[in-house]
Amino acid sequence: MQCPDCHSTHIRKNGIKKSKQNHICVDCRRQFVVPNQTRRGYSEAVKRECLKMYVNGMGFRGIERVKGVHHTTLIAWVKQVGERLPDAYAPDKLPQVGELDELETFIG
Repeated sequence: MQCPDCHSTHIRKNGIKKSKQNHICVDCRRQFVVPNQTRRGYSEAVKRECLKMYVNGMGFRGIERVKGVHHTTLIAWVKQVGERLPDAYAPDKLPQVGELDELETFIG
């Protein structure tokens, strides 16, 4: 990595700005952000596979052990997918017959 001004390779990290790593040149003291940093994270294929495992009944910790993805990340993915699902629909017709179970409690 080189400084955009003086082309020095004596570079240090200098915090994070807008979720991107900020750098500073030790020689000319110019601060800059490297423009084409690769995005970190899991691929869509890994997300899809983990969500499929969850839908098929596997628990968060089990998926964590198998795939190496932290369980809180899995919970966030499930919440994101759940927000995109439509709300429960209202039935068009109300049922004519209802069923009610009796429950009695005895206090002695």
